[in-house]
Amino acid sequence: MFATLSAPEQPARRCAFFRRKAPALSCSRVTLPNFFSFYHIQAPRRPDGTLPWDEIAETAGPFRTRLLLPRGIAPDEGAPVAVFAPQRLPLVVLCRSALQTLERLQADPQTQRLCVFDPLGVLADQIMAFAPLAAQLHVVTDAPELYEETAARLRGDCGLLLRLSPDPPDLAAFTVLLLDDEADVPQTYDGLVFTNRPCPRMNAVTFTPEEPALPPEFAALCPPGIDPLQFASAAFELCAADELGGLRAECRTLQDGERKEAPEPG
Repeated sequence: MFATLSAPEQPARRCAFFRRKAPALSCSRVTLPNFFSFYHIQAPRRPDGTLPWDEIAETAGPFRTRLLLPRGIAPDEGAPVAVFAPQRLPLVVLCRSALQTLERLQADPQTQRLCVFDPLGVLADQIMAFAPLAAQLHVVTDAPELYEETAARLRGDCGLLLRLSPDPPDLAAFTVLLLDDEADVPQTYDGLVFTNRPCPRMNAVTFTPEEPALPPEFAALCPPGIDPLQFASAAFELCAADELGGLRAECRTLQDGERKEAPEPG
């Protein structure tokens, strides 16, 4: 389970008596389509615009470290809460979105060499789909045991060797990279990069997924201001909403002006 927060502005009041009264918190339990639940907290801002983080933490209880906050709001320094940080679904969405884009590009599979960064091994069930699109597959992961079955299937069904390593290989040898953060890519890389966190690169063609569209039954429950992918990630990772593992999105590329702002290598 997890908790979400909304922080509505307090309406201005002319009467000083009412201005002195502390805004009241409220909390409601919301049931997801798969019958798991999350808690939604409404914490009106104080007259000075701040939020009562101690009260929010007390209301959230054990979910104070699994909070989803509206865009533009961050906990005060030292506040007894923590924002939920997705570990799995954003990489799954990136992978599925990259697969869709590569299929559309229709590049010669014999010329394509793909390197995937998957520290936790969350893409072990996804990599098989790239076999028709690349002559080489390499996964950088700290969980090679999760890839054993996939590696065996690739050898038996496709005659393709899946290479695994805890450290990145020479990335210049690959035509396509898939990783969460492009900051891990050398400035001189000149292939295709699929990433959730794009950085300016002079020569690489960088793709990043747009915001995915949630299934209607989940979109209807996502509170205003909460990032839909973060909401889906919390439902997927903390509430067993496995159906969200099928999310994908259209990829966009960085504009030429963004790439030209890349710092000089070195």
